[in-house]
Amino acid sequence: MTIRTYWQLDPAAEHSRSEPADRPRWQPVIRDVRNASINRYDHYAQIARGAAITGFDGLFIPHRDAHDDSQIIAAVVARSTPRLALIPEFPASVGSAVYAAKQAVSFQRLAHVRLGWAIAPDVDAKARARGGDHVPDEELVARTEEFLTVARGVHGRHPFTFKGRFFEVERGGFEEPLNRVAFPKVFLRGNSEEAVALSARQADVHLFDAAPIDALRHAIEALDRQALSAGRSVEFGLLLSIAARESEAEAREVGGPNLTGSYDSVAGRLAELAAIGIRHFVLSASPSFEEVYRIGQFVLPRFRAATAPARAA
Repeated sequence: MTIRTYWQLDPAAEHSRSEPADRPRWQPVIRDVRNASINRYDHYAQIARGAAITGFDGLFIPHRDAHDDSQIIAAVVARSTPRLALIPEFPASVGSAVYAAKQAVSFQRLAHVRLGWAIAPDVDAKARARGGDHVPDEELVARTEEFLTVARGVHGRHPFTFKGRFFEVERGGFEEPLNRVAFPKVFLRGNSEEAVALSARQADVHLFDAAPIDALRHAIEALDRQALSAGRSVEFGLLLSIAARESEAEAREVGGPNLTGSYDSVAGRLAELAAIGIRHFVLSASPSFEEVYRIGQFVLPRFRAATAPARAA
């Protein structure tokens, strides 16, 4: 079996990091003295390189309304991390599904087919209105489904015609070279019945939020049944914040994350989750720059060793 690990680079968390007043912001960045200045994107690149150096398979970049755009961050770090998969998250309200698909396959050509699409969960009506999105709550799932249908349609068929509630295309579709690269793997997330049903129809990977292992097992079984009924196969993933240290006592001093413990116990817990069918692990910890090295150096090797027999099967 293939297990993928992703480090979460959250632009909101990185923006909110406090620095002493007498220190330049983004002090951890290794600076090229030939350049006049550094900025936050240099910091993002440093985190991405840390993920690559320590053996993560990819980078997951959540969508945050008030912070740097996830797709821009992905494009910035693509060149400096030529091995990492890049999974920027964005809302289905982003605009034209056709243009979004064009951007995606152009990115695939740039990054040698390393892009994934994560569609952000819809926020409440007031927050959506602030971003110019006035689609009623009851129509949000339909909008996301149409968005993905049209994006995949123009990539995969020419001519492609579609008329729906939110998108309309007449005899469209991509020609070479845009139709010669793979469409991004689609990541959807959420634990609600609606989210799971949508993933059964549209997702390549469904990301669950952290939950007790028995609840996750039942959710995986339910989603698997729905996907099979739709003639599809969906892979399963998990978003998980962690605090891992040499000892349990040290880890408990951190507090707050979904999973806390020694390096061995955290790796063992991840292996238990892999055993119930989780194949995509989106891990996060704060501060990201320091923790990507800690988790990559001390947890990932233990996790790989714990799942080695299953990986070889």
